[in-house]
Amino acid sequence: MSQKYDMVFISPLGPLGIKTKEDKIIKLIFDINTTEIKPKTSFLKEVHYQLNLYFNNKLRKFDIPYAIIATAYQKNVLLEVKKINFGDTKTYSDIASKIQSHARPVGNACRNNPIQLLIPCHRVIGKNNLGGFSGDDIKKNGNMFFIKKKLLELEDN
Repeated sequence: MSQKYDMVFISPLGPLGIKTKEDKIIKLIFDINTTEIKPKTSFLKEVHYQLNLYFNNKLRKFDIPYAIIATAYQKNVLLEVKKINFGDTKTYSDIASKIQSHARPVGNACRNNPIQLLIPCHRVIGKNNLGGFSGDDIKKNGNMFFIKKKLLELEDN
């Protein structure tokens, strides 16, 4: 059985599991049910370095290659979300309008984002609230919602 992650970065907000394929990120997600795995390749060392800079508020834009493994619709949403700059937010409706869709399926595509942070779905919010993050929302007030709030606070400095 293959290892779940190639590296686990311990961020101030919890562990980030990272899976790669041919020096591209294919999965980067917050996963509280995992422990640190140190980087073993030069590519993963660079990923670790950039994540460290980001969480120390010294990096605003990642320069890490990735591959989106998702449906065509989800890729379309995520490529639009990728355009949101550090410190900015857009609503689900804003994204939907850009790709001629609706807010709810945009939210579903964001919920299933396999590359958190690099594709900053935490920057997509509701019209009247912060919206959700990886299935958590303001009503559940779970760990992922807490992470979204903290990421937005980090980027607001």
